[in-house]
Amino acid sequence: MNEMKREEKPKEKRRKRNEQSLREVWDYVKRPNLHLIGVPESEGENGTKLENTLQDIIQENFPNLVGQANIQIQEIQRMPQRYSSRRATPRHIIARFTKVEMKEKILRAAREKGRVTHKGKPIRLTADLSAETLQARREWGWVTHKGKPIRLTADLSPEILQVRREWGPIFNILKEKNFQPRISYPVKLSFISEGKIQSFTDKQMLRDFVSTRPALQELLKEALNMERKNQYQSLQKHTKI
Repeated sequence: MNEMKREEKPKEKRRKRNEQSLREVWDYVKRPNLHLIGVPESEGENGTKLENTLQDIIQENFPNLVGQANIQIQEIQRMPQRYSSRRATPRHIIARFTKVEMKEKILRAAREKGRVTHKGKPIRLTADLSAETLQARREWGWVTHKGKPIRLTADLSPEILQVRREWGPIFNILKEKNFQPRISYPVKLSFISEGKIQSFTDKQMLRDFVSTRPALQELLKEALNMERKNQYQSLQKHTKI
């Protein structure tokens, strides 16, 4: 039995190395790709229309990038390619640029702007990562490089990171009480209450929601009051300055 275990260990290590290598290859192949989420679909959509949509998004959000010679799109399409009327949300868009630098410029500009829109409605721009990397991020938040753990995170602005940290105490309380909380991009808190998913983009929305639900209000009272206390202390500091 021990001999079998010793033989299995090298096999398992090789398997993990192969999986890691495959993931790195796919992520490298996808480097020039920009992933757009939440862009509504239009009738008779094709590659040209999608390219025009992307140009409109750049014009609306990053006018300083318009006219740059390296905004050259090699390919753009919806994913999955097959359209289904039963799908509740628009299919994602994958745009592949001829140069990685352009994708990185757009993502950097999106992080600096904080809120990206299409015709005034919020959308999301991300890097196009392999399914294996995304799964690793969802499950663990950790992947490995040469056998050593590393962490992959979105490169968010300091303001967004601060808001996410401020959700922390509330998130922990909800998690402990099995409300299945999640913090989604960029700073939306969601959890299950009364059999439905409730979502909040700021703490005032949450205060308004719990004000009519005594049990939940009591549960979160300390965390919400602590947040107000911190805001008051911060205001006092600025006043003194």
